[in-house]
Amino acid sequence: MKAPADANGMMSLLAANDVEGCIKVIAKSLGLPIQIDLSYVPSGYRADGRDGFTSTALVETAWGTRGGQAITAQVSLPECLPLYGTPGLDNYPIKVRVSRDCADKPTTFIAVMAHELSHVVLHSLWHREKDNEVYTDLTAMMLGFAPIMRDGRRVVKTTGEGTQTVIYGYLSDEQFAFAYGKIETVLSKYRKRTSEFLDKTAALESLLTDGKKTVVRFGKYLEYVDRKLQEKMPAEDTYRICVCHQPGYTSAIERATRDAEKELQRLHTFIQAFGCYNNAMVDAIRQHENQLWAVMSELSSAHEALLADVAILRKHVSPLYRLRVEGRTGLR
Repeated sequence: MKAPADANGMMSLLAANDVEGCIKVIAKSLGLPIQIDLSYVPSGYRADGRDGFTSTALVETAWGTRGGQAITAQVSLPECLPLYGTPGLDNYPIKVRVSRDCADKPTTFIAVMAHELSHVVLHSLWHREKDNEVYTDLTAMMLGFAPIMRDGRRVVKTTGEGTQTVIYGYLSDEQFAFAYGKIETVLSKYRKRTSEFLDKTAALESLLTDGKKTVVRFGKYLEYVDRKLQEKMPAEDTYRICVCHQPGYTSAIERATRDAEKELQRLHTFIQAFGCYNNAMVDAIRQHENQLWAVMSELSSAHEALLADVAILRKHVSPLYRLRVEGRTGLR
């Protein structure tokens, strides 16, 4: 299950007449790193199956209100496709034929093309239902195109004879609504889990930022106190300030900071690689969270200890200097 594809980005490419670019983005969203060999046919072209293309999608079904008269989208399916997810599919040439007016109804074209390329997905998986049009619609929906197909599957045409509704796809309205609802329910669960993980990642980022600023304040205040020693200072403050001068005194927070930075790099790499929502992804999130909490606990302890020292030093720093330092670090 994938998050919704970027419909606006695809439609922007169509608006710029970059049909090939749009199809490449659709293919990438479906996990197909293929090369698109694009050609055009005249508007109103109807395939007859004699030219090596298989016109499998979105042209005719048993329902009279259906049809693809306004949009032609055909994909050539070679007999032996490389297996899905293998290097053999990288830049594998796939022939795509579209009508020249395909950009007139961009959302519908994207829905049509997502269906056609979903045949490539199923064929490259050697799926037993690879030629089943209903399964192909469902594949496109589950791989992020459900909202686009919802918006593009129904086109209302007004002619001199009245209004005609053309439906693209192989699911009835009831079937589509049922599948869409199921997909949204599953995605909602995974989105919630992902959002919780991203919040925890953001919390580590915030703590790391605060920790770095606290280290700066500690250094500035200690330098100020050394330059302007006060004759009268509480004994406990004098003792703590002496302790602050020990070699490697800030090594704990410096080590925790480095560990947090490394962990955030790993987390960001993991987040960018989010692809499919599934149980394996949830397991991976759980593992990353365990490491995140360990790093965050270490950093939090070191930060709290240094904050206590900063509070002592701050009492012996002039108000003007405090404002200057705290204004630069953004902390009070």
